[in-house]
Amino acid sequence: MHGNRLAAKVAIVIGSSSGLGRAIAIAFAAEGASLVICADLRPIIAGASFGAEEPAVPTHEFIQKQYGETSARFVRTDVTVGKDVEKVVQEAVAWGGRLGIMMNNAGVGGTEHHGMIHEMTETVWDNTM
Repeated sequence: MHGNRLAAKVAIVIGSSSGLGRAIAIAFAAEGASLVICADLRPIIAGASFGAEEPAVPTHEFIQKQYGETSARFVRTDVTVGKDVEKVVQEAVAWGGRLGIMMNNAGVGGTEHHGMIHEMTETVWDNTM
């Protein structure tokens, strides 16, 4: 599948190494995004295949194989660090000329033992969001 709904768009997908984020990054490329920046802590999240096609291949490399060498790049990004987020945006603009889409799909683990959402402390909530 290759569409053009996102033709000439530069997209950042934070949390793109596995699961829904990986699927979104691949879908953006399939819909014609000129560049997909795959942003995450690591290019591959071990043991998190979730039925993905070629889970051992980093998302940006999978996209490059399907849509060309310049269609995707990986940028290590920790969304809890403001400078990392600034850096990924700056790199997207430097490589692609502009930024058209920014998708945050990053998740933070460790909240499962803090009870229901309305029972979380403000500190846990702030870290999660």
